[in-house]
Amino acid sequence: MTSTQIKVLIGLIVVIWAVVLLAQGHPVPIDYLKAFSYSVTGVSFSLVLWERWLWSWRVFRPWLTNRPDLRGTWKGHLASNWVDPTTKLSRGEIEAYLVVRQTYSKIDVRLLTAESGSVSLSANIVADGEGIHTVAVVYRNTARVLLRDRSPMGHGGMLLYVRGTPIHQLDGEYCRSRDQGRTQS
Repeated sequence: MTSTQIKVLIGLIVVIWAVVLLAQGHPVPIDYLKAFSYSVTGVSFSLVLWERWLWSWRVFRPWLTNRPDLRGTWKGHLASNWVDPTTKLSRGEIEAYLVVRQTYSKIDVRLLTAESGSVSLSANIVADGEGIHTVAVVYRNTARVLLRDRSPMGHGGMLLYVRGTPIHQLDGEYCRSRDQGRTQS
């Protein structure tokens, strides 16, 4: 939330609180409203702490949040269906690293292999009705400079399923504008 949104939210709470007090026949002391700026600062500070760190603390799980903490580097492999046009052989499995940077409301995913890197253009963690989480990613893949003649830049999508409590595996599928495959970390 922006500073303006926080001020509006707190202001709305104060107005509703004052209206309820007046409707119940209680006076609204003006001195109470002087603490408004302190309240905005306190809530803003608390929201920043929550966004950056507090959401991932176990003490808040599951009663306040169940958002999975996926931060870190995940080692895994890709199984591609790409076939080399010269040799007519498939690639087989490719070692890959998935780097996840995350706050409470944002997630950035990067997939790195020896030949290319993928950067998320848009990513989100989605929970179904059962509380099972999936990471949905739209990405741009760029091969290393010397490989771009056979592997041009492409875009694609990836779905990663979060497995285990505690989380021990991400696996799923990806597709690219020029091919499709599966991934597991």
